Amino acid sequence: MGKDAPSPPPAPDYTGAAIAQGAANIDAARATAKLSNPNVYSPYGNQTVTYEGDIPTVTQTLTPQSQQVLNAQNATKLGLADLSQQGLTTAQNVMGTPFQFGGPSVQTALDTSQIAKMPVNAGTTGQEAIMSRLEPSLARNRVSTETQLINQGLRPGSEAYDNAIKLLGQQENDQRTQAALTGINLDTSANAQGFNQALQGGQFGNTAQQQALAQAISGRQMPLNEITALMSGSQIQNPQFGAYQGANVQAAPIANATAQTGQYNQNLYNQQVGTANAQNAGLFQLGGSALGAYGMMNAAPMMLSDRRLKSNIKRIGTHKLGIGIYEYDIMGRHEIGVMAQEVEKVMPEAIGRHHTGYMMVDYGRING
Repeated sequence: MGKDAPSPPPAPDYTGAAIAQGAANIDAARATAKLSNPNVYSPYGNQTVTYEGDIPTVTQTLTPQSQQVLNAQNATKLGLADLSQQGLTTAQNVMGTPFQFGGPSVQTALDTSQIAKMPVNAGTTGQEAIMSRLEPSLARNRVSTETQLINQGLRPGSEAYDNAIKLLGQQENDQRTQAALTGINLDTSANAQGFNQALQGGQFGNTAQQQALAQAISGRQMPLNEITALMSGSQIQNPQFGAYQGANVQAAPIANATAQTGQYNQNLYNQQVGTANAQNAGLFQLGGSALGAYGMMNAAPMMLSDRRLKSNIKRIGTHKLGIGIYEYDIMGRHEIGVMAQEVEKVMPEAIGRHHTGYMMVDYGRING
């Protein structure tokens, strides 16, 4: 054994701290209610707060003028309610009649009968107009060319005559192709213009139908809107007082303080235990360095030899004083010596005390 270990601190009274914390919370809540809800005296009236135990009662009293305003407001509400009741009959009649719409019908298809036809097959308008002018011109030009070739001495069947007629045919084909393309472009443009006009006409009709439908719906909803306006119109407002409220007044942190105190005491205890362990370790080191083998007993006049510090004790002989000589382990080392408790019985003057309380033996005296 070494220096006596300190006693551990008592456990904190967490139950008592919790009860005390609860009581402190209640007191804080009461203080919060009273501090946060003062009596109010304003030009519009008064608001007072009283308590029956922990139950608050808020009393609001209007001034005579404010009371008159409130009465007027209630009378206005009553009058509007009566008026809306009259409108309710009209609304019931409207809602009791199924909705019918007699406006123009929605146009779902376009009238394309008057749109210029596309040149899908021969004989379309644009192409006919151009070709009716082109073909006579081509015929006159062919007759003129043939006459000119004959006048030049070229006869049908000759190479020069046939080449000239062939070239003329190619030119005629090119002119017919160009005329056909021009006719197609004219017909396409006319068709697109007609389609757009028909589309605009359909959209115009649908827009008119939508407007007529909106007017019919508005006429059906008007009685309902009138009732809603009467019931929710702008009205006189009551004077406003602050609502009963509370702000938190923090209670004394009793439970937290108790826990912190317990932790502080535990830390202090741990420090004390550490100090005692360090002192005992120093004592063991001192004893280990002081005690040597049996031959050292004459060299050291006073050494620790308390039986409480030794272990694995085995008697190996007898001292001249009649006490035993032992081998044992002490302070982590294997040593040979006597037991201080036995020396105390036969030669108490050879015993001393270490400051830690352990017994020491004056080997010089017992071996003298």
